[in-house]
Amino acid sequence: MGNEIKICIPSFKRWGALDGKDYFTTAKYVVPESQRDEYTQAVGAARLIVIPDEDDGSIPRKRNWILKNVERPLVMLDDDVRCLTTTEGLYSDDGKFLQTKRMVKLTPEMAMRVLVEGFNLAHQWGCVYWGINVNTDGRNYQQYKPFSLSQMVLGPFHAHLNHDLLYDERLPFKEDYDFSLQVLCRHKKVLRMNKFGYYCEHATNPGGVVSMRTLQRERSNCLAIMRKWGSKIIKYDINHGSMTKLLNGQVNVPIHGV
Repeated sequence: MGNEIKICIPSFKRWGALDGKDYFTTAKYVVPESQRDEYTQAVGAARLIVIPDEDDGSIPRKRNWILKNVERPLVMLDDDVRCLTTTEGLYSDDGKFLQTKRMVKLTPEMAMRVLVEGFNLAHQWGCVYWGINVNTDGRNYQQYKPFSLSQMVLGPFHAHLNHDLLYDERLPFKEDYDFSLQVLCRHKKVLRMNKFGYYCEHATNPGGVVSMRTLQRERSNCLAIMRKWGSKIIKYDINHGSMTKLLNGQVNVPIHGV
């Protein structure tokens, strides 16, 4: 693909904690008008896309504004993503095998090459939506499965080619799971490059969705997405009382393949 890749980072009340601002140097921060001055001081006016406050309000609403107003190919990142990573085997200087898998931070230049390669591969395979591994733990990376076509691509890193799908604004916390399911339902495939991942700290970064997340709200969104797709497709342990259980759903997409 020859078009310039656009990188957008939706952000809300996190102008003092933009972990990837010096890593994703071409990215634009999408912020509400009422927070323009604070973000201008943090990253400069040239790196901002300022939208009306009424088009902010929730992450799916903001994502939809971006989809409607920013040209493709388009990558959206969470504002707490620090870098991209990859999984590699580890060898000693004399070639002795030391351990199977480790997480390695990519340089910014290497990360941009991953974006280019990801869009090219998605285009060649007829995928309108792609992403990277949602877990940086090397033990979860299967060397025989560098790509998958039926797995979830989640909010911290997701990339769009041309399509007309939008995020469900009724799901302020589960919009990323829902969007992957929408794409799989319509197009039957989502490209995920499993060898690469992202590093971020959702739980400790103030502002954003974290400031609104409670057990009650999370449980309500879990119930809503299960009603929409059915608990055979996506299921959460809503009776456990643990935030971790409510954040991570069990997804069973009825599509053959990896």
